[in-house]
Amino acid sequence: MKKLKKKSEAAVRAVILAVFFPVLCCVVWAGNDMGYWDGMKMAVLLQNRVLFVMALAGMAVCIFLCWKSRTMHLSGGGNTAVNGVLILLFAALCFVNFKLAEEIAFELPWDVMVVRSVAWKFAMGEELGNYSYLSIYPNNIPISYILGRLCRKAVEANDFHAGQMLWIRLNCVLFSIGGYFCCLTVKKVTGNLTAVITAFLLYLALAGISPWKIAPYTDTYGMVFPVMCVYFYLCYRQHRKDLFRFLYLLPALVCGMAGGFMKPSVYVVMIALMGIEFLAFLGDFRKQWKFFLAEILIVAALTCVGRAGRDFMAGEMGLQCNPEVSASWQTYLYMGLNEGTTGGYNSEDAAITGEFQTSRKERNQAALERAGQRMRDRGVWGCISFWLKKLVMVFNDGAFGWRTEVWIYGNFPEETAGNTALTGWLRDVFWPGGGNMGKYNTFCQLAWIFCLLGITGICVKGEGGGRGYDILALCFLGIVLYQMLFEARARYLLVFLPLLTAASACGIWQYAVGGRVLWERLRINRKESNFEQEEKDGTTGTGFEKQRVSRKGNRHRALC
Repeated sequence: MKKLKKKSEAAVRAVILAVFFPVLCCVVWAGNDMGYWDGMKMAVLLQNRVLFVMALAGMAVCIFLCWKSRTMHLSGGGNTAVNGVLILLFAALCFVNFKLAEEIAFELPWDVMVVRSVAWKFAMGEELGNYSYLSIYPNNIPISYILGRLCRKAVEANDFHAGQMLWIRLNCVLFSIGGYFCCLTVKKVTGNLTAVITAFLLYLALAGISPWKIAPYTDTYGMVFPVMCVYFYLCYRQHRKDLFRFLYLLPALVCGMAGGFMKPSVYVVMIALMGIEFLAFLGDFRKQWKFFLAEILIVAALTCVGRAGRDFMAGEMGLQCNPEVSASWQTYLYMGLNEGTTGGYNSEDAAITGEFQTSRKERNQAALERAGQRMRDRGVWGCISFWLKKLVMVFNDGAFGWRTEVWIYGNFPEETAGNTALTGWLRDVFWPGGGNMGKYNTFCQLAWIFCLLGITGICVKGEGGGRGYDILALCFLGIVLYQMLFEARARYLLVFLPLLTAASACGIWQYAVGGRVLWERLRINRKESNFEQEEKDGTTGTGFEKQRVSRKGNRHRALC
């Protein structure tokens, strides 16, 4: 079974490289010229290939620093001190974001606007009745309920705009929590301070200063759950005592299921976790059966709790849901194959709900048939070409659709923001149409390309491969395949951003330690070849030198 585990890990790495490496190459060399939907193309000041060279230079520096600090592992008091410093840093980031969000905030369109409207109706005590939007997209019931509960505080204080800021401030808190667990995950996997610092700086560049904090929606409210699920799962994996393993397993499963409850795409993390646990169960039945059985029971219980909780929330809001019009994975698969928006949201495909209003079963069957017809019309190579364009569209936006999906639906009143000189400058940077928006996009794109280069490092075989790279690799593969098959765009990566940042920092660490393994292998092979040549020439060294070469060979085999 150990051989099966190694083969499965190697297969995951091979599939990631086969699927994602062409995407990365196209992002770098083609970018906006790939031919996907124009509505998702981000304007930057420098071409991706130029940003790639800059990111590659930064990557080389990070790899070198990780390599130089490879023997410095955190433990004991140093580990506790790093945790304390991280708490202070992310607390400071949270308060800074409170201020920045107040300066740049404005009312957003699309689903955020709909959820905002539902939340205020609930807060004001209005019953929603047959609200078709939530019947079609029941996954938005939890976020509507949560925001509505926060609005109640503003209603009680008779301050409408205080409710808006409560939503946004909670977003700021969640961004900091996501970053904190991102760094904890990197520390858990690598045990190296340089890798943790890399994760912190990368997260600060991609998420810490992101304007998405002013968008209270499932993408941002759900972003803490995938990385927390993986972190607690790693704690469960690395602890030796059964009691503590159970104590870590429970929050891991709760976070994974809660994330899926908020944003269904997060279930790919749960699938990855359960897949690895199933292999562990097959490999060591006597030791793992009790954990695997507990996982099945907990997931089943959480599924029931989630359904009951959603029904409770609907009842609290006075919502009468119609399950026959609820969108299913078949609908998203069908929409994910449309040519008009390269697999993004398409109103013509969404109209299938109105076409089949009385039978969800018939609609799902029709969606599958139409999806299959689109694939048959394209053929094998046509489907591969389409999915490649779609994945490039998703991964070719370091701002995660901020400019392409967001516009100003309405401004907050003047008294809500500080209206200082800082206000004008920040809005020039972050508001759609601002004069410095191109500079911000370019900075985000540089950080994102750096992140993508790091993520591929989790496929490198080096030291510590069993510490957690398997769950990171399988989660990333699930994310890529989800974006490829179902309706998706760059914004849908936001919920995974802390986890992707952690995977990137761990990948950079793997580049460093994997490079060390390769260097050791080349050096030992050269020594052994020189020794063999000396034997042929009759100039063999002393027995002590033979033993030294032999010891190096043994060390090389142990290292690999």
